[in-house]
Amino acid sequence: MSLVIDHISMSYGKTAVLHDISAEIGRGEFLSILGHSGCGKTTLLKIIAGFVRPTGGRVLLDGALYSDPSHSVPPEKRDMGMVFQSFALWPHMTIRQHVEFPLQCRAKDLSQAEKDQKVAHALEVTGLSDLAGRYPDELSGGQKQRVSLARAIVSGPALLLMDEPLSALDADLRISMRKEISRIHRLTGTTVIFVTHDQGEALSLSNRIMVLNGGRIEQIGTPEDIYLHPQTKFIASFIGRCNFVKGDWDGDVFHTREGKFVVRGAAVADAFRRDHICPIRPEQLRLSGEGDGLAGVVQEKQYNGREIHYAVASGDELFTVYAPAAENYAIGDEVYLQCR
Repeated sequence: MSLVIDHISMSYGKTAVLHDISAEIGRGEFLSILGHSGCGKTTLLKIIAGFVRPTGGRVLLDGALYSDPSHSVPPEKRDMGMVFQSFALWPHMTIRQHVEFPLQCRAKDLSQAEKDQKVAHALEVTGLSDLAGRYPDELSGGQKQRVSLARAIVSGPALLLMDEPLSALDADLRISMRKEISRIHRLTGTTVIFVTHDQGEALSLSNRIMVLNGGRIEQIGTPEDIYLHPQTKFIASFIGRCNFVKGDWDGDVFHTREGKFVVRGAAVADAFRRDHICPIRPEQLRLSGEGDGLAGVVQEKQYNGREIHYAVASGDELFTVYAPAAENYAIGDEVYLQCR
């Protein structure tokens, strides 16, 4: 299965929502579409699903045209499953009936025995076998979301689309469901496109992340590339925390008015070098009581178990530093900032 998004654009009247989006998603991949509210990520998912027809570009699945401005394969004829932001469960149907529903609509050529086998497998994979006879109002939030997942995967779709499926859950349950989604992806091998505004979800679940900003692709790459090698200031600030230091580059050495430090082996994007900026993650800095680096003074500290989060003033800059708890400095201590 290969999904190709080919120069997709979308406008509502004079309002442009998506601008020239292109990507290819391979078999078994888990791609997260990440961005702020209003960046166009759900619109892109709706175009892939067939709910919306693009105003420009094409969507192809295994070389077959699924969408363009003049043609769109209906959603029910696409080999895709969908998990919505809301659970979208019917109160009068049991869990088993929910999971069987796609087979009744789209797999009428299957015998009842074959349908029963598929339903039993989907319930087992999602951990719902013992709850098959219950109704939605008898389930917890996490169990309801697993029903949505089971319903989406029961027919063995080539592509599973997920639109912010964890946003309605509380923090602890979201973390638990991340593990469930990852486990189900490993078990089924289904290709997944996962829309989210949560950086933690995207980083922990994905093979690749597409970051959208204002309807355009800001960067696409592995979680490691996105986090460690941001190509723009937006990416560096949106994904995690980042210090932006002003100065001048000389190879891997970055010079500021307060001193210099070496960024060894860092693939710093050309955009940062041109703008005389060095992006440094808080955990990429360490504090030392002596030696080379930027001289600074500890302004604030917060104990966070294994880490201490410091705010260190150096000249006109205020650095955020995440250091191991064993490296304990007091407010007012003079320190040197170095790259790990």
